[in-house]
Amino acid sequence: MSLASSLVVVAVTVGIVVAGALILGFVLLVRRGRGDTAARGVTVDDRDTRARVALVRLDDEVQEAADELAFAVAQFGEERSRALSDALTAARLSLVESFALQQKLDDATPDTATQQREWRARILSRCETASSTLARERRQLDDARRLERRAPDEIDRLTAELEAIEGRVGEADRALARLVESFAPAAVAPVVTKPHEARTRLSDARARLEDARAGADVGGASSISGAVADAERMLRAADRAVSEVHELDASLARSTEHLATVLAEAPAMITSASTVRDSPPDPETGARVGEAVIALESVLARDPRSTRRDPDAATADLESALAALDAAVSRARSEQQRLDHARAALAGALLTARSQIATTAAYIGHRRGTVGGEARTRLAEAERLLSIAEAEADPVVALDTARSSATYSRDADALARYDLGR
Repeated sequence: MSLASSLVVVAVTVGIVVAGALILGFVLLVRRGRGDTAARGVTVDDRDTRARVALVRLDDEVQEAADELAFAVAQFGEERSRALSDALTAARLSLVESFALQQKLDDATPDTATQQREWRARILSRCETASSTLARERRQLDDARRLERRAPDEIDRLTAELEAIEGRVGEADRALARLVESFAPAAVAPVVTKPHEARTRLSDARARLEDARAGADVGGASSISGAVADAERMLRAADRAVSEVHELDASLARSTEHLATVLAEAPAMITSASTVRDSPPDPETGARVGEAVIALESVLARDPRSTRRDPDAATADLESALAALDAAVSRARSEQQRLDHARAALAGALLTARSQIATTAAYIGHRRGTVGGEARTRLAEAERLLSIAEAEADPVVALDTARSSATYSRDADALARYDLGR
C-alpha cells in the first residue's frame, strides 16, 4: 500500500471514530437533558429532538465539507472553491453558536419555557440554513466534476452551436443592411453594432473552447469546466446580440403596418371633424377644431412613410395631431358622442402604448449599465399609466391615460438614448 493510500485510510478511520464519539456524547446529553427537564416538570417536545439531530448532522457535514474543500482546492483552485470555503466558514460559526445554545439548555441552570423554545428554534434555524448552504455549494462542485467528465461531448456540442450562430450572424448582417436602407439611423441605432458584438463573443467563445479542448487533451486540467462554462456564456451573449437584430426587424415591420393603419384612418377623422368645424356649437369650438384639422393636414403633407423613415416617430407625430384633433372635436360633441369615439380610439392608443413600452423596455433592458434613473422612472410611470388605462371603465379617461403612457415611454426612450450617447 502506498503512503498516500495509508494516509487516506488513517484519515477515514479517525473520522469514523470522531463521529462515533460525537454521536455517543449527544445521546448522553439527550438523556441527561430529559432527566433534568423531567425533574423540572417540562416535557421535551419534537423541536428539541429535531434541534439535537440537526446539530449532530451539521457537525458531521462540516467535517465532510472540510474534507471536500481540500480536494476541491487541489482540483479546481482556491478561486473556484471560494463559495464552498465561505459556506464552510459560516457553517462553523453557526455550529459554535448552536453548541453554546445547546449547552445552555443542558446545563443545571433552570431556563424558562420561552427561552427553551427560542433557543431550540435558533439552533434548528442556524443548522438547517448552514446545512442547506453547504449542500448547495457541494452540488455545484459535483456539477463541475460531472462537466469535467463529459467535457469532450460538451465541447463538441458548443462547437456545433457556435457554427450555427455564425450562420445567423450572416443573416443578421443582411437584415441590418435592409434596415439601414429602409429606415432612419435613429430607428436602427439600437442594433447597428450587434453583428460585430456577436462576432466578438463568438471569437472569445472559440478561444475558450480551444482552451478546454487543450485541457482535455492533456488529461483533464482543472480549468476545463471553467473554460466550457465561459464559452457557453459567451455563446448565449452572441445569440442574444443576433436575436436583437431580428427582433428590431420584426418590430419595425409591425410599426410600419400600424403607421399605415393610422394613416388610412386619418382622412375619415378629418372629414368628421370638418363637419363639426363647419357647423360648430359655438365659434370658439369651431376655431379650435379648424386649427386641429390644419395641424393634422400638415403632418400628412410631409408623408411620414417616405420622409421620416422612422415608423415609431412618424406614428407619434401623427397620433399627436390626431389626439389634438380628437380633443377639439370632443369639446364640440355631446357626452355620448365623446364616449363612442373614445372607445373606438382606445384600442389603437393602447396598442401604441404597449408597443412603445415594449420597445423602450427592451432598449433599456439591454443597456442597464449605461441608462440612468430618469429614463427608468419615465418607463415605470408609462407602465403604471398603461395599467390604469387598461383597467379604467371610462373610455375618455382611459384614452387620455393610454396616450400619457405612450408619451412617458417616448420620453424614457429619448432619455435612454441620451444616456447612451454621453
